[in-house]
Amino acid sequence: MRHRLLTLLSAVMLATPAIVMLAAPAIVWAHEGHAHKLMGAVTMAAADHLVIKTADGKDETITLNAKTKVVRGKVAVKSVDIKPGTRVVVTMASDKAPLVATEVQLGAGEQATSKEPAAAHGQH
Repeated sequence: MRHRLLTLLSAVMLATPAIVMLAAPAIVWAHEGHAHKLMGAVTMAAADHLVIKTADGKDETITLNAKTKVVRGKVAVKSVDIKPGTRVVVTMASDKAPLVATEVQLGAGEQATSKEPAAAHGQH
């Protein structure tokens, strides 16, 4: 009987660290303090906020403030460069409302283009 009890206690003592090691990543992952990202297409843009439609079809309103960085590739741009239809990756400090962007990455190939056809330039 005593041998069984010692074997059971040994098994519990060996299993406990393994359980803690397996549970720790989930606990760390769930805490605040790391970046949260949303990807989608801009449906509306203003100086202080934008609305994006995410891949799952939800509309999310994101607040922009003086600390929000807006970049296209590695180049800093202004929030007025965010246009409807632009694909974005928005980084936030928290996924709790209100959502406030720390950085907005604009799709690299999505530059504002002229409405005039290229062939029309210089021909009169």
